[in-house]
Amino acid sequence: MQIKDHKGKHLDDLMDTIRQNILIKWNNRKRCAQKFEVKILPHIVQKLRDDSYNLDIEVITSSPDVIAEICAKDCSATAYRFVVNLIERTCTCRAWQGSGISCKHAIAYITLIYGTHLEDYVHEYYSIEKFKVAYEGSIPSIPDKSMWPKATHGFFMHPPLLKSTTEGRRKNKMKSAMEGGNSRKKKHRCPICQELGHHWYTCKNGNPEDIAAMEAVR
Repeated sequence: MQIKDHKGKHLDDLMDTIRQNILIKWNNRKRCAQKFEVKILPHIVQKLRDDSYNLDIEVITSSPDVIAEICAKDCSATAYRFVVNLIERTCTCRAWQGSGISCKHAIAYITLIYGTHLEDYVHEYYSIEKFKVAYEGSIPSIPDKSMWPKATHGFFMHPPLLKSTTEGRRKNKMKSAMEGGNSRKKKHRCPICQELGHHWYTCKNGNPEDIAAMEAVR
């Protein structure tokens, strides 16, 4: 849901718009939950199927306790060997424990066992049952703003005075480096040597006469 197109509204209108958008998404997901007839969310099942294709991994050995050593086919170094435990649902690569979704090493082992299904080794967080529980409640619907009860507090609160800018309000937030934004700050350019990264009073490459002139003006 994009809020930037509604940031110019009054606070009560903005909050009502957010509530209405959440209500729409909530009801849509509740309808989807009623149609699901599988155990795990469909996009998780699709991810497991995609990860199971073209696995360049082999099971070196496995025990009756469903513990196996997994290694990449083209690497013999011990750094590429992992241990998978299906009972504890762990892998020494730690990806399985972190996400709750079977890693590629666990998938390589699970697909070799007859009668097993990848969906049985996914955390219940991704189950349809938990998805239904998350959206089993409801968000109350409310009438139009003109039908809201009028509140009387004995005073009128005026909006704060804001300084207007030539460019107007910023609608797009400044993205961080993790979101694909540019975290680099602009470097200062020295007016004497025209190089970046320092001020004129710390300049070592400029003409001493120019620096003395700048100090005189300062």
